[in-house]
Amino acid sequence: MSPTDPQDHSEDRRRKLQLDTLTGFLGFFAFLAVVQAVINIFRPEPLVWPALLALVLVIATVSLWRAGRSRS
Repeated sequence: MSPTDPQDHSEDRRRKLQLDTLTGFLGFFAFLAVVQAVINIFRPEPLVWPALLALVLVIATVSLWRAGRSRS
């Protein structure tokens, strides 16, 4: 396909929208995990796994967000 082909532009836009959607979806669950981790701190015997889950989701969200910005 040539650089001026409308189909090529449409494909790039679709991929960016998919990446943005995945970033938003992951960000929502990262937010919920962070809230759960903060609530967990105030329990009499806090667990480690909510904080680890929040950490993994936040790192994944930031990585996807940065990947999306670099593609622009």
